[in-house]
This record gives sequence, C-alpha cells and structure tokens, in this order.
Amino acid sequence: MACHCTIRAMGPRLVVALVPLACIVYGVAAVVTRGAWVSVVAATLVAWFLWRRYGRARFAAYVFLSAVALRSALTGRWPSLAFAIGAILVMQTPPALAAWPRLRPGAVRGGGDRMRRS
Repeated sequence: MACHCTIRAMGPRLVVALVPLACIVYGVAAVVTRGAWVSVVAATLVAWFLWRRYGRARFAAYVFLSAVALRSALTGRWPSLAFAIGAILVMQTPPALAAWPRLRPGAVRGGGDRMRRS
C-alpha cells in the first residue's frame, strides 16, 4: 500500500493553514516588538476570515497585507515588508486561488435586486 503524501498533494493544505497562521504570528510579533494592538486585532480578523473561507477573505488579506507593506516601507521595518510581499505572492499561487477565489463583479451583491441602475 503506497502513501500518496506528496508535496503536490499537500500544497493546498499547507497554503490554507500557513497563510492564516502567518497572519497570527505577524500580529503577535507586532504586539511584542512595538505594542501595536491594532495590528494584532486586524491580523486575527484576517486570519479568521481566511480559515473560515469567508467570501471576501482574499480582499481583506490584500488590504491588510498592503497596509503592512506600506507601513513597513515607510518606517524601514524590512522583515515586515518581506513578510507582506511574501504573503501577497503566496496569495497568487493556484492553491490560494482555489481556497480563496477572487471577487467577481456582480457576485459581490449576491445577484439580488437591491440596487438597480435606471
């Protein structure tokens, strides 16, 4: 009986587990190194959205990681900048796209008749 535990088979699971975990680790590091409680709250929310595969989790992660990258670039915190860029690059991989699909125009409103243009 052969084991089918290959890197290719484990890739999607690793991405789905490691991206939210990396957000949590970033939040903890931000609180420990500079007392940034807002960062830990935002990181926890984004990680929760990613773990739950919330419909807008990918968008929330991009907003969070972009803010981390911008703040890191402006303050010269290069490890945080590397983290943000790395996480954004990981979000571009096929396993991440499968786990957290991109938002599609029209799908955001749920296809309902709430707002019609005249």
